[in-house]
Amino acid sequence: MSNKSSFKEIFTLMWKLGVICIVVAGLLAWINSMTAPVIEKNEKTTFEQSMTEVLTGVSEFEEVDISYTPSEAGVKLDSFYKADDKGYVVTTVCSEGYGGDIKVMVGVNSDKTINKIKIMSLSETAGLGAKANTEEFMEQYSGLKSGIGIEKNNGGNPENNTISAISGATITSKAVTKAVNCALQAVEEGGAE
Repeated sequence: MSNKSSFKEIFTLMWKLGVICIVVAGLLAWINSMTAPVIEKNEKTTFEQSMTEVLTGVSEFEEVDISYTPSEAGVKLDSFYKADDKGYVVTTVCSEGYGGDIKVMVGVNSDKTINKIKIMSLSETAGLGAKANTEEFMEQYSGLKSGIGIEKNNGGNPENNTISAISGATITSKAVTKAVNCALQAVEEGGAE
């Protein structure tokens, strides 16, 4: 008799857990359906605000489908926007960061120099690679052109088209620079008329 009652108890527990799982899954699906449009709208707004930050003085951008394949592995073109005759906003992703993908938005002036860059996402080590997301690091790219190099120990020099690597985070510095160079090459090869 004890085997029969154990089976009945196990079956009852399984049935209760099954009902709980179905209810929770239904609630999660409902919450997702309510929040997904809001999240998408917020992401679009953030992206558009970022475009006006990296290419100042421009408020309208047109997404352009260009024919461009990066010459280096580990980097890809994410989006390409043209702002009339004022320049371009290009977003690229480099998969060679220390902590994974680094997504960079680059504002490129009509003379093919960088206006400003913005790190859109990164998962680098706090206190080291995460310093790539500071104004001090990102401002080094302003005014540079395609073929940016990296120097260690504060050796970066705009006249040599180089930036100074983050101390202790050379891998991150290289990944960001690779993403920025990809954006500049996309403008030169695929977007510039």
